[in-house]
This record gives sequence, structure tokens and C-alpha cells, in this order.
Amino acid sequence: MAVTELLNYRFAFNDFEFGGGNSPYQIMTLNGLEDLPVIRNQDDNRGYQDGMWTGRDFLSGRTLTFVMIIVGDSNNSMQTNLNLLQAALVPQQQGTGLLQFQLPGSDLQQINARVRRRAITVDTSYSSGMATATYEFFCPDPRYYDNTLNSNNLINATAVAGRTYNRVYTATETPGANPFETGMYYGGGAGAPNLIINNGWTTTYPLITIQGPAINPKVTDVTAGAFLLVDTTLGSADQLVLNTDLRTVTLNGISRRALLNNSSTWFAAPPGTSYYTFTATGTDGNTACVVSWRNAYI
Repeated sequence: MAVTELLNYRFAFNDFEFGGGNSPYQIMTLNGLEDLPVIRNQDDNRGYQDGMWTGRDFLSGRTLTFVMIIVGDSNNSMQTNLNLLQAALVPQQQGTGLLQFQLPGSDLQQINARVRRRAITVDTSYSSGMATATYEFFCPDPRYYDNTLNSNNLINATAVAGRTYNRVYTATETPGANPFETGMYYGGGAGAPNLIINNGWTTTYPLITIQGPAINPKVTDVTAGAFLLVDTTLGSADQLVLNTDLRTVTLNGISRRALLNNSSTWFAAPPGTSYYTFTATGTDGNTACVVSWRNAYI
């Protein structure tokens, strides 16, 4: 269970809060959060020529390094607070925990992380009731996200306010409209179910959950000109999940990657607005196609 509100400059790792005003855990420095992660490049030398051939650049994981001062408060001694911190921030063999934070001028945000290092200095300050601790978190996904989860049910796309026109409109004729399909809805706005709006400044990867019944469900990113088509028949109790980040296909919790049609192309949601559609046969009032995502930053 994640926290829903934090004070400015306060962090919470798996619900354990530290930093910010009135906290016995004062953050002296934090490196790595506002920095760019290390770049992995595919540059190559030009053999017997000066210069390099430029390849693609990718982001590596992000490392966050906290230096904290731990003191006593009205409830606990310094040693007790330090013990609580050590018990809450422990290494893990696999997976990540949820590190949430609140900075001025931003909404509550989060990043997936795990503890990789702890160093506590025992010196005269320690014996006087003030400890210095350094914690290092590794974030395999270098992006951080708004805590708010956005979602749209594409099956409700026909509920967009306006009238249906059986004509192909161009993007210049109808701003924000799908220029590739007939019978679309003229009108609506940013709240339309088929608009995926990423207000961050880096690409985010939506999770697509399809609830049956549906035959050969297909989700199309009209903006990117790509689609995901799954060759299967879903019953009313079946749930199909497409993870565009991990590029996995699961049916009722079991991997079914082989069901993905070979003509499919994985897509994501860059900053700004993307237009998604859902099509399938054999649907009824219980069918749903929910796209969920968070605004992403780097």
C-alpha cells in the first residue's frame, strides 16, 4: 500500500517515511534524482579514420545516493530511530520497492528502487546522539512517474460527445481527430476515452487490460501507425494483459506471448497526446479495454 500524501522534501520507501520538516531523518544531500542516468551508447570507431560512427543512445539504470542525519525525537532516541531506518531500508534479492517523494512545485511522484548500499559512521557525533548514514538505491527503470495512475476504457470511445460522420476527416480539418478511420466521432476533447495523454517529458509505457468476451482483440496506436493484435477468443471470465514495457502477453495470469499476431508492433506513449482504438468481434456489454499509464519523467 503506497502513501497518498507527503510533505515537501519527504520520501517514503515501502511506506516508511524519511526527510522533510520535523523528521528525525534529515536528508543532507541527494545525488542522482535530478541527474541524467548513465548513457549506454552504440557508437563505434571508424577504423582507420578519425571520428566515430554514431549509434543509438539508451539510458541505463538510475542510482540515488542519500546522505542523512539521524537524531532522536519526542518519541524515540537516536538509536531507536536508526534501528527503525535500518529495518525499513534493507536489501532485497529480486524485484523493487516503491520509492515515493514530494518536491516543491510537483505532484507526488514515484520510482521503483531497491537498496544496494548502507554506510553508517560511528564517531563522536554518533555517541552524542546524531548518526550519519549513506544509503544507495538502484532504480533499474531510470524514469520516475507521477503517483496518479491514469486510465481510459477504449470500449467507451463511442461515448465521446458529438455526432457520427461517415467520412474521413484530415487532422487539419478536425484537430485531434483520427485521420485514418471513417465513422469517427466529431467533437469531444482531452477527456475522450481514446486519448492517451502523457503530461510528462519522456515516453511512458501503458498497461492494456482487455476483459472478455472478445474475438481477436486489437489495440491500435493510430498516432504511431502501430497495433497489437492477439489471435484468441476471450470468454466473459477471461482477462488479457498487454504490458508494453516488458512486452509480455498474459492470459488469466499465464504467459501467452505466442498468441500475439506476427504483424503486431509494440508501441508506447511519448509526451503529448496519442490516439488509441480498440476493435474485436463477439463483444458485449461486459467487454472492456482499459489502458492505464502514469506521466513519466527523466
